[in-house]
Amino acid sequence: MTVKRPLGHGRGRRAWLLAALSLALIAVSQNSSWAALVTRVAVEASGRGAALAILSTAPEALDLQSFTLDDPPRLVFDIPGAVLAQGQAECLPVGAAGIRQVRVAQHQSDPGLVRLVLDLEVASPPAWRRAPGRQAGEALILIGEPVPLALQPPTVKAVGDTVLVRIPDAAGLTRCVATLEAPPRVYADLTGAVLEAVYVQGYEEGLVRQVRMAQQTLTCDPPVSRVVVELREPTEHVLYEDGSDLVIALGPQPWAAPLPPYQAAGRLKGKGIVVDPGHGGGRSGAPAIKGPPAEPPYEKDMVLDIGLRLRRLLGSEGAEVAMTREDDTNVSLWRRADLANELKADAFVSIHCNSYPTPDTLSGTSVYYDHGNSVELAELVRQELVAGLGTEDKGVRSANFSVIRRTQGPGILVETAYINHEGDRARLLNPNFRERAARAILQGVIRFLSQTPQPSAPEG
Repeated sequence: MTVKRPLGHGRGRRAWLLAALSLALIAVSQNSSWAALVTRVAVEASGRGAALAILSTAPEALDLQSFTLDDPPRLVFDIPGAVLAQGQAECLPVGAAGIRQVRVAQHQSDPGLVRLVLDLEVASPPAWRRAPGRQAGEALILIGEPVPLALQPPTVKAVGDTVLVRIPDAAGLTRCVATLEAPPRVYADLTGAVLEAVYVQGYEEGLVRQVRMAQQTLTCDPPVSRVVVELREPTEHVLYEDGSDLVIALGPQPWAAPLPPYQAAGRLKGKGIVVDPGHGGGRSGAPAIKGPPAEPPYEKDMVLDIGLRLRRLLGSEGAEVAMTREDDTNVSLWRRADLANELKADAFVSIHCNSYPTPDTLSGTSVYYDHGNSVELAELVRQELVAGLGTEDKGVRSANFSVIRRTQGPGILVETAYINHEGDRARLLNPNFRERAARAILQGVIRFLSQTPQPSAPEG
């Protein structure tokens, strides 16, 4: 994707801008409430969408907050802690992606707050996502229908016992991750990515033998590219986002490594989600060691922690979140489902841990549904969980569980891992694993609500 730069950068203009920049930087250094100086805002049509480019002294500190306004329809981006440099244009015409113009202003001075107002030509606001810029100090807001990403070669880096395969700028892509044998391989199919040429890079030592990339298909829209990591021996792997990059981590227990801070992009604005941590109170859930009575760790505690993490993440994406329980209390199965129905939730997610009568026999992750309007949600969440947790894939299954049977809108029950399996239990006891579980569920929900029409409630 190419973002055009504004014209008229002559020597005199450059000198004037440098002087203004220097004065503004001095002011910023004297005011701790200002985190970044926004030196330029530009907007251009980009394919079938638009790209809003923000140049600043600290792009990593830009905390974008978005909301919509009606009558007339507007999409608003606030940048707290920022100050706008002098000379920035106040109104930028667009005429693409349903945007008539962008208005830029210093909304407040202390603390600093820069506001970008997108005047819309349609009532429904366009989808958007944050992306890295093409020059130092730049951040992009991609608005509307995105153009395919030109996939760049991955980098391979060993960090202790873990090997990180980093795919630049691929975090926002829909992906499907799986493994193959003989030789052992991990591959990721990335939707919306194109390659200029086939890429192959071999490594003479270490866990990774070869990394290669190839175009799977260009005939469908959007295109799909495949990244294959060939290994010298089978090992665990997880997938996660680090800023704008997509990372495949390989090695012993990669799920235990801390995750980078989550970067939200306002993708669930206006959506209502009900999060249901299973059990609670006197109902401790599936036995971890032996029982009855159950011995710790308790399922009810593991799933409550995941649920609270999920609530935080959903809220950061702009969703309205309701919890069936927020502490160690028991809520009836009927009340859990009724809450989702009363709120007309866009999605209902019940979180659990699985078990098997014979301990240390079964392990892995599964997702259950009851109604046909929940199949796609279950499948997308399963994909994200298996990729993000590195657990054994137990698939998507239909089940007559009360909470998802009684829920009228899209609803699923997630069995995160087997709490009475030693390996899975070690995962569940690790807070980094529980954070990965919450992020994986979040990504599945985002994919479901952003890529599909809202399914209707089941009949009867």
